[in-house]
Amino acid sequence: MIQSFANLMKYATVLLEHVPKETTQLFIDYYTGQYRPKQDAIVVPEAPNHPLGIQPLGYASSAVQNLAALLPLPYMNSSSVQSPPSAGPQPTTVSQAHIVETNLDGPPAEYDVPKPRTAFSAFVDHPGEFVIFLEACVKSEDLDEADKTDLYTTLFEMYLHGASSRKDGDKEELENKAKLLIGTKQIPIDASNVLLLSNLENFRDGSILVREQQGLRFDIFRSYTSAKDTSGAIKALRKYGPEEPQLYPAALAYFTSTPEIMAEAGDEIDTVLKKIDTDGLMAPLQVIQTLSSNGVATMGMIKRYLSTNIERERIEIANNRRLIETFQTDTEAKQKEISELGTKPAVFQATRCSACGHPLDLPTVHFLCKHSFHQHCLNMTSEDEDIECPIDAGQNATIRAIRKAQDESAERHDMFLDALSRSRNKFATVSEWFGRGVMSAAPVVE
Repeated sequence: MIQSFANLMKYATVLLEHVPKETTQLFIDYYTGQYRPKQDAIVVPEAPNHPLGIQPLGYASSAVQNLAALLPLPYMNSSSVQSPPSAGPQPTTVSQAHIVETNLDGPPAEYDVPKPRTAFSAFVDHPGEFVIFLEACVKSEDLDEADKTDLYTTLFEMYLHGASSRKDGDKEELENKAKLLIGTKQIPIDASNVLLLSNLENFRDGSILVREQQGLRFDIFRSYTSAKDTSGAIKALRKYGPEEPQLYPAALAYFTSTPEIMAEAGDEIDTVLKKIDTDGLMAPLQVIQTLSSNGVATMGMIKRYLSTNIERERIEIANNRRLIETFQTDTEAKQKEISELGTKPAVFQATRCSACGHPLDLPTVHFLCKHSFHQHCLNMTSEDEDIECPIDAGQNATIRAIRKAQDESAERHDMFLDALSRSRNKFATVSEWFGRGVMSAAPVVE
């Protein structure tokens, strides 16, 4: 079996040149462990019988020649045995014999299957047969990871190499096979090899697919913009934009980079501006700075964007002013009520207990919240002074808890910075934490 493999590799180039289909199948069988050796039977026509029963010398010489042709003995060839001239008819030689191959039934022969890489050099000038060989080998179940990597990487390279020399339908078919090959997660092809081979063969779909699997969406968009492929950039923006919002500011800068690209983008600029405005991805001033950096965009293009932002800001300012006036009115009313409670006597006109509902009789307890109770309904004695209205006790406890939380959060500057970094409205966040007292001066303890 070792001698058979050595002969196969020795004459592989010649065999592939003359009988490519049969030789490729022989390689497939041998490298997938399915090789079954065949037996050759040589049929030599019978020589005419001599009248005296003695074979002529020429026939014996031919037998030696046949044996020499079949057994490659050292220092021996068919020309070393010469038959003497004969006047009679010449006997049959090896060239006139028939060789009959017979297949051996049963399981394949037992041998050590060589690594697939050892056969690659035999297919140098036969890419079509090489692809058939690789496609058959990858289906084998007895492959280790290193052999799988070699086979799949080489097959991917051959697909790209074949697609670069084909046109139309054949090229598309090979490219689809290449994309299907790297699109399966179970196939062990290194991402760096895919990127390298895709760049060498100008196969952009391969580079995009690898970057997409690794989550490099921004790099995919940048690859289109660097190639000035506006239609591809628009497709990438629509596909990856919802998951990668920062693509929209980059798309706005690209679409307004040159007059040609802006003409190709068309109405997509308005879509990008609308998305930026709706999600608050950029402040209006940042949008203006981006559009004015190249001197391509005009005021007419962003007139709708500016008018919408200005109208929204006006409405928000008006709502804030009404809200401020409401807070001021409520604050003044509360301050007046607190002042009257501290300077004027309170008049209690309740006639029934707020707990049991019966008419009030002495001893009676009145609270400044205008609730009155029987003393026995509050379960208190005459010495108890620290007591609050049971009806408003829950609300008062909530207010005290909120106040305590505000006092504690005022010292947690790390929480303020974290909320500010995650906020989309920085000013609102600063205002909220300012109300909590995070920016107030710490009390001085004497």
